[in-house]
Amino acid sequence: MERQLRESEGLVRYGLKTDLPHKRFWTYSVWNSRKGIGPFVAAQPHATAVEMFAHWAGKGAAFVEWTNADGKVDWDEADRRLKDPTFYYGQ
Repeated sequence: MERQLRESEGLVRYGLKTDLPHKRFWTYSVWNSRKGIGPFVAAQPHATAVEMFAHWAGKGAAFVEWTNADGKVDWDEADRRLKDPTFYYGQ
């Protein structure tokens, strides 16, 4: 999926954070507009991952979306926003 991200039109940057002993993973991607997100989500391998995520996701798995005119995003901001996510995958 990293290759897919790198080749996506409109991607500004992305990041991955892991807690391997507990099998926990966080990702973020920053886009210059919503226009590029749709094709990325619909393309492989991300499309299959989205289908499977309901099965893979642990308790509390979620995502959050927001817009920010200056494009500044960091892990602290993402963690804060995940306290009130856009979508929960499963409880």
